[in-house]
Amino acid sequence: MQGGIPKGHIVLLAGVSGSMKSSLGFSMLYNAVMEGKTSGIYVTLEQGKDSLGTHMAGMGMDVQDPRVRSSIAIIDLADLRVQLDAQGMSESVDWMGQLIKQLANYRDSIGFEVVVFDSLGAFFTLTKMENPRDEVFRFFEAIRRMGLTGIVICEMMGESKNQYGEFGIEDYLSDGVIHLTMERTGDAVERKLSIVKMRHTNHVLGYQPYRWDSSNSRFTVN
Repeated sequence: MQGGIPKGHIVLLAGVSGSMKSSLGFSMLYNAVMEGKTSGIYVTLEQGKDSLGTHMAGMGMDVQDPRVRSSIAIIDLADLRVQLDAQGMSESVDWMGQLIKQLANYRDSIGFEVVVFDSLGAFFTLTKMENPRDEVFRFFEAIRRMGLTGIVICEMMGESKNQYGEFGIEDYLSDGVIHLTMERTGDAVERKLSIVKMRHTNHVLGYQPYRWDSSNSRFTVN
């Protein structure tokens, strides 16, 4: 892909379970920070904050590096839900409104540029929402209004696992789609990646193998 993800784009990072979506999303932010190119927020619902840090450190990413500690903030919405459940308040919370408010507050206070959201499907399990498609649109528009670059993690859905996201509109609202697959040949399983869509930049179509290179703390595409 020519020049990476364009600034201000919202990109879906979509794949099946086990395709390392969270690891790829965090590593994209981590390596951009380590190269001095940006700062960002990682919103997690899939793992707690401590678990996420332990996971990424185990892969070789130095989450205690001063550059990381000063340039990546982690919002743990799962922990917030536990606290609100204990107070009997979780069902009455406007989760999308609270999320957007938190992002705006962080944006004003520390001036971050990138948000990684892990994951869209998990967010909608927080509470029942009457119009989830409207909430997806609301979230994407808020990211654009704040001038952020967004990496939104979601599961492949549908009987054939060919739908990008739970509601079937996520790929239309996004500027880019990165699809992660796991292909089985006999007893071997290989992870592959494709840039299905990326506005305003040239990219190669097709699926390429990718793997984690612990010596460089980044994913490589073969």
